[in-house]
Parts: sequence; C-alpha cells; structure tokens
Amino acid sequence: MNEEKNGTEKDGVKPYEDDGFWEDRTPQNPQNNGNPPPMSGVKAKSANRNRNLLIGLGAVALAVAFFFIGWLSHFYSLSKEERKLLWIFDRVESDYYRKLTDAEREAYFDNLYDAAMPDIFSTYFSPSDFEKLNSEREGSNADTGFSAFMDGDDLRVFLVQGNSPADLAGVKSGMTIYGFGKDGSSLQSGNYDDLVSFVRSNRGTFVLDCGYTEESKQVRALESAEYLASYCSYADSSTSFEFRTVTENGKQVLKLTDTGTPVSGLDDKTAYLRFTEFGGNAASEFRLCLEKMKAQGRENLVIDLRCNGGGYLDILQEISSHLLRNAEGETPVVASAKYRNGKTTSFRAAGNDFKTYFGDNARISVLADENSASASECLIGALVDYGTIGYGDIYVRNDKAGEGRTYGKGVMQSAYMSADGSALRLTSAEICWPNGKSIHGKGVTETDGAIGITAPMIRGEEDIFLTQALARICG
Repeated sequence: MNEEKNGTEKDGVKPYEDDGFWEDRTPQNPQNNGNPPPMSGVKAKSANRNRNLLIGLGAVALAVAFFFIGWLSHFYSLSKEERKLLWIFDRVESDYYRKLTDAEREAYFDNLYDAAMPDIFSTYFSPSDFEKLNSEREGSNADTGFSAFMDGDDLRVFLVQGNSPADLAGVKSGMTIYGFGKDGSSLQSGNYDDLVSFVRSNRGTFVLDCGYTEESKQVRALESAEYLASYCSYADSSTSFEFRTVTENGKQVLKLTDTGTPVSGLDDKTAYLRFTEFGGNAASEFRLCLEKMKAQGRENLVIDLRCNGGGYLDILQEISSHLLRNAEGETPVVASAKYRNGKTTSFRAAGNDFKTYFGDNARISVLADENSASASECLIGALVDYGTIGYGDIYVRNDKAGEGRTYGKGVMQSAYMSADGSALRLTSAEICWPNGKSIHGKGVTETDGAIGITAPMIRGEEDIFLTQALARICG
C-alpha cells in the first residue's frame, strides 16, 4: 500500500535562499553621533578594502575549516558498513581498470540502489521511472498492457490490463503464447527472456500468436500506445460490462460498456465484480459497477480480488465507504498505520453508504489468492471487522487443502522525493485492520476460517477457481 509523501528538505539539504537584501551592520561609534570614525579620500577607501579583504579571507578560512570538521564528523558518525560502501565507491571511481561509460555508470548505481533497499516492498525510482509511475497512478499508461511468465516449458500470459491494447485485441490471462513477431509471416518462438527482448526492441506494432489451445490460437496485433487503464469490470447471469474509452466533449474518458458475456454459475440475484488494482480510476469504476448492480436488480455481490496486489490508500478509503455493513459514523476507520516513532495514524472511509447499494440481507463474498495483497487485504479486514462478511465468505486458492492464504502484506510505503526528480518509496509503517489486527507475514488463511479451493493460479480456458466458488455461493 502506498502513501504519497514529499519531504520539505530534499536529500536532507535545505536549499540556499537569497532575498537580495543585505543589512548594513557597520559598528556604530557613540562618540561620533552614531557615525563611523572620520576617514577621507583614497586612504579611507583603501582601508575599507583591506579590512573587507581580511574579513572575507577569514570567513572563507572559517567556512573551509567548518566544512572539513563537519564532513569528518559526519563521516565518522557513519557505521562501519556505511564507511565501507563509501570506500568501495571511491575505489571503483578512481582505480577500476577503465573509466565507466555513462550508461555503465548509470546501470552500476541502479543496481546499488536496488541492493540498498531494506525489503522487497521498498523501491528506488529514477526521475523518468517516477514520472511514469505518477502517470500510471492517474490511469494513463503507455504500453501493450500484458505480462507473461514461464509455466514449465510454456510461455503464458499472466495478466492483461483492462482497456489496454492487449485486452482490446482479445488476449486473455492464461493463454499460451506460441509465437511473436513483427507480423504473422515472421513469427518466432522463445522463452520469457526472448519475448521481453523482442518487445523492448520492437516498440510499436507487433503480433502475438496465442490461445488457450494450439487449435484455437490466433495471431493478434498489438500496439504500444497510450491508453486509459481500467481496473474493474461487472458481470451477472445475463450480461457483462467493461470500461472502454469514449470521447465526450472532446475528451477521452472511460465508460461502462455492455460486452454481452454473462458469467456462468451466477444466479439471478448475484453480481460479479472483478477488481484488479487500487490505482488510476478504480474508485469511480467500482462505484459505477455498484450502480450497475443496483440497476440490474442484483442483491448480492461477489468481489474478485485475485492477483490484486493493492495500490493507494485513498482508493481503499473511497471503495470501502460503500461496503461497511455495520459501521457507525460518517467516516469509519478502515485501517491504521503504526510508525517507528510510536505515532499512529487512522485512515477513514470517504463515506458510509452501504445501504445505498445493499439491503439488510445482502450476501457479499470475496475471492482471493496468494497474490491478493496490501490494500486488498485491508479491504478484506474492513469487511470482516464491520460485519459485512465472515471468514466463511472468503474463498482462497490453494495447491493443497489447508494451505490457502492471501499474500500477507501489512506494511505501507511512503514516497520521498529527491532534488533531481528521483524518488524512494520506502516502507514507513505497519498497517493494521480497524480492530488493530496485523496480518503482515501471515495473510488471511484457511486456518482463520476462509474456504480453500484447489485450482491453478492462472486460469485456463475454464476458470476452475471461479466455477467452484460460484457453485458454493450460488448453488
């Protein structure tokens, strides 16, 4: 889970400020009515110059002395390990057998920055990477919108971003990638590294030959392009809706669009909401899906948080405001952060309008897996603590009975800006559920009472996990 935070002093250095005004602090002589001792002509000017020169040289000498004293004091206040790192940097800079090129030096320090992170959740961003992150945080992406992984010897699609070029081309999670190339006549096969290398060197349009089976594979054209990412979709027993880009008043916006594909296994009282990330426009998308559920006459809701790795706290605060059954007050607490200095900060829902969308007997269920993390787990915690769901309404994937769980990320990152535009996203607090429970390193498990379902992590042509879960929920 991420929280935006900017330091008032960048890199620990307060910027120099000059207001252009210098105050005259010449000592006054009380015996001369407040005037300096009388001097005249060239001799007076020369004396002033000499005095000013001596004062200036003395100030410089003092500044140099204080600088070295301060530097030495700082250096020896560092730990033995920190001084050793500085020694290594100095040796590389001065004694490596050749001078590093700019690109090599940048790669060298990027690797060092990554190694300097205290945990897997903290990250260093270069100025360009941080600018891209902020753009994606607003829902604006510039890529093809899919990721891949090796499943044994098979190269398969892992995730597809909603409303991305890959999504619009019909690429689906779980499909096998049989080939890739500039066009259908130049297909090549390969592993994950081969695909990444190809995509990086072929920005623009390329094709994937993919499908759930070799018999059903198709060559699909993809283009690296800017698009508005979508994070939610809606379905029920009669139809489905996804967010697609439309132009309104000369501006591109996301609009919930009927895609006509109902989900098998849902009854006529239950809606299905797929939610992939707490980012971009997710809060407004989630609310629009709830409004669609109400318009479709559905009373119950299944929230699918599988592979939702979390995101931003403000989106959690918005979304949870619609889902807290027994919460009191206008802005109930949905999570709290505990900092190293003992300070605790409460994060509150943006509202409390559960009854706008749900009746007293509404049943809400949550689907999760080992990739459901951070804000996803906080949302589950708020739903449990306010009585929206019980542990028996949570379905977790497992490979073996009794071992199903969510990821177990109960910490928050804050962003600290550097003067050059780079940033450090550093783990800054432990996150707890409204009742004070921390699930960090543990997650939500079958031992807690969640229902385990044995199914593949990545769906095939049939989503076995969803089929089994809906059989229990709607059966």
